Amino acid sequence: MQRTRQLIAVITLVVSGLITQYHAAAAPAAKKANKSPTLQRSSYRGWDYIVSRLRENGVSDNELRAVYGSQRMPERTFVPFSVKPREPASIYESFKRPEHRMRAISFIERNRNTFDTVEKKLKIPKEVVASIIVIESQAGRNTGNHMIVYRLSRLATTNAPDNLQWNYIEQKKKDRKITFSDVRRRGRYLERTFLPEIPALLAIAKKNGVDPLSMKGSSAGAFGLPQFLPSAFIRFGYDGNKDGIVALHNEDDAIWSTANYLAHFGFSDKIPRQEKRSIIWRYNKSKSYIDTVLGLSEAIEATAFQESE
Repeated sequence: MQRTRQLIAVITLVVSGLITQYHAAAAPAAKKANKSPTLQRSSYRGWDYIVSRLRENGVSDNELRAVYGSQRMPERTFVPFSVKPREPASIYESFKRPEHRMRAISFIERNRNTFDTVEKKLKIPKEVVASIIVIESQAGRNTGNHMIVYRLSRLATTNAPDNLQWNYIEQKKKDRKITFSDVRRRGRYLERTFLPEIPALLAIAKKNGVDPLSMKGSSAGAFGLPQFLPSAFIRFGYDGNKDGIVALHNEDDAIWSTANYLAHFGFSDKIPRQEKRSIIWRYNKSKSYIDTVLGLSEAIEATAFQESE
């Protein structure tokens, strides 16, 4: 949920365009254009750019047709994005309320044996793991109902030439200092970040024998209680309940997987606070998010201490 909020602050809602022929022009030409470019017709419902990029990354034509040729896959539309995104601290204010602390405490008590084992083996404080899971998905209450492959594809296609041109025109209207290089730099970053997540998602679907179009998560493409992106699931997903399946909607698996993520980067109760911040930064690159995780975990710990007196 929180990655969703962060990216909603970065990437605004879809802006639809007329579906007609368009050939991308150079940046100066885009600046002089009198109207927004429009999407190109294709056999892949407008997803030709991402199909080409995924093919270069080893995704088979059969997999590409199954996803991007399906009528269940929404047609591609332009994706607006900010050149200099800023996440407002206000989106985390609600986590200072007592109900979130109590939800985390309840989550810990419900899974006391799992948390005790995780702390013993991985040395990761239960308060930090519970805080992340509560902030990300309200401990499973809100894991998202968006088609993951569609959401990841939108984010990965920001660097398509026509999308860059469209964003350049739109952003130039708001800020005359914006350059095409600014727009292209951000588009490339978003593609580098999200393009690899699509093959990772397809690999997860194949391994588990599920239809990738049926997999649901946040509008940023994250899923489960800890809201992992597909690549994080592959790297850090952990079968906590030993049933042979890693399922981030399962509380045992979610707890172990979150702790496994933190442990991989060296998190522990003994390291300096700044090092703790640097590791949580990997999870979500937001100062306000880090403050909220540490603040909530400390509130949980303080409540438990008071109750033990």
